[in-house]
Amino acid sequence: MKLISSLLFGLAILLMSPTTQAQNTDFFVGEWEVTIKDTPNGTVNVVLSLERVEGKLVGKFIDAATSTETTMSQITEGENSVTLYFFAEGYDLYLTLQPEGEENVTGILMDSFAVEGKRVKK
Repeated sequence: MKLISSLLFGLAILLMSPTTQAQNTDFFVGEWEVTIKDTPNGTVNVVLSLERVEGKLVGKFIDAATSTETTMSQITEGENSVTLYFFAEGYDLYLTLQPEGEENVTGILMDSFAVEGKRVKK
């Protein structure tokens, strides 16, 4: 009886493993309040919205001040980071983010400007 219980427990653990991995790969999915510090235009606050469509991460920024949307032209997913490519203010830009705890991200815009963000709670 103990053998059967042990086998069932082991099987349950194996079945839960892919679920846990899927959640980790979708860490960035959702809405984030992002602050880009000390840009030539000052500190910029945007909402970053990321979702998975047909297996790919897609997203957009929504400017908090003007409600203007900027769509990502490309998103590259790393093992523990994501790089967002977009066009704004007349320039092709990129922003790299990595997790900082469970509900926060940190990163850098164009290897020059510090970025912080926190997940928007719904």
